[in-house]
Amino acid sequence: NPDKIWIDHVEEQTIEPVLDAGYWAGMTLYPVTKCSPRRAVDILEKYPRERLLVNSSADWGPSDPFTLQESIVEFRRRGHSLQEAVEIYHNNPCRFLGQNTKWDIKPITISEE
Repeated sequence: NPDKIWIDHVEEQTIEPVLDAGYWAGMTLYPVTKCSPRRAVDILEKYPRERLLVNSSADWGPSDPFTLQESIVEFRRRGHSLQEAVEIYHNNPCRFLGQNTKWDIKPITISEE
């Protein structure tokens, strides 16, 4: 069942077949290699966001967990609403992980006044 599968490390060349097959597509952000915060926002602006997940790296190579926050700032800088950011960066992970009954963090709505 593709609803239950998150394929990570997608980029411009690989995201389309992943989404077309019905899977969740994850972008892991790196400060130097692979997917940068700016590239991730470029992808977010090009593809439907309902099954996109964005996460930061903290592994063996050059990594920086704060690239996730950089991506959010870049997304907002480009004029996207706070609720759009919440949908991608909070609600999408909650929807995917919420398939497990032990996950109890729910999607949220932000009032922008």
